[in-house]
Amino acid sequence: FYSFEVLFIYEMIERMIAMGKWSNGLKRGAVWAVLGVCLLAGVSGAEEKLSNIGQLKDQKLAAQRGTVGQSLAEDLLGEGHKELLTTYEKYVDAIAALQQGKVRAVIMDEAPAQRFLKSMENLTVMQEPLSEESYAIGFKKGNTELRDRVNAALSAMKADGTLAAIMEKYNGDAAVKPEDIDLNKGAEGGKLIMGTEAGFAPYELKVGNGYIGIDIEMAAGIAKRLNRELVVENMNFDALPMAVASGKVDMICAGITVTEDRRKNMDFSDNYVEGAKQVAVVRADDCEAPAGK
Repeated sequence: FYSFEVLFIYEMIERMIAMGKWSNGLKRGAVWAVLGVCLLAGVSGAEEKLSNIGQLKDQKLAAQRGTVGQSLAEDLLGEGHKELLTTYEKYVDAIAALQQGKVRAVIMDEAPAQRFLKSMENLTVMQEPLSEESYAIGFKKGNTELRDRVNAALSAMKADGTLAAIMEKYNGDAAVKPEDIDLNKGAEGGKLIMGTEAGFAPYELKVGNGYIGIDIEMAAGIAKRLNRELVVENMNFDALPMAVASGKVDMICAGITVTEDRRKNMDFSDNYVEGAKQVAVVRADDCEAPAGK
């Protein structure tokens, strides 16, 4: 390391000798001194292991495009370091960048983060969360009729334990196949089109030609109570708000955090998840105090 700097200084020493100002003995001493200084600089300049979120303020970060994680990463870096943030369409691409050493941390939701920790080596979550939040279903601004009907169905699913059972299933190790989920096909009430981003396990995940996950089964239960067939439209997360605003889909459900900025452009159902956390995923060998798997 420091090869360019060493070669440059070595060349300057050669010039001093050529001009008759230094002896060969002095040359050897100077070279060893330069190498020693560079070695010490390399040791002292080594990256300190991560132990708190504040250390990420000037580091390369990654987040999924259009998510709260992106906003939190931007806030963490501040105006002076926003160029250090790289956004990706999929969480899996952000995690790949972390594993390849392209970024120091990925800012993301805790639930999918824990799924990555279970399936990949040398990953951990820093102990301190960046925020806590709630998830809800999004609707076109002003579509209060559908929102109220969905809220009624959601309330019934909470009351009879259906929603809790779905959560428990996916937070465990139950094997679920798309064909296990009743989409209420051919329902007399027509179709309920849901927009999602199916790379957010355990909430939504594409399996073969179908979908599974907490949001998928919850939406299927809602559709059945509305006497409608659930149709899932998979797209990039940052395309979801426009899809529901334009009427391409009836609602969007993808572990969507309720924020004041989002409320300006869409209506939300009642919360179906409380206390969801945004966390920093880092390499385990780069973290002093991990939260663990």
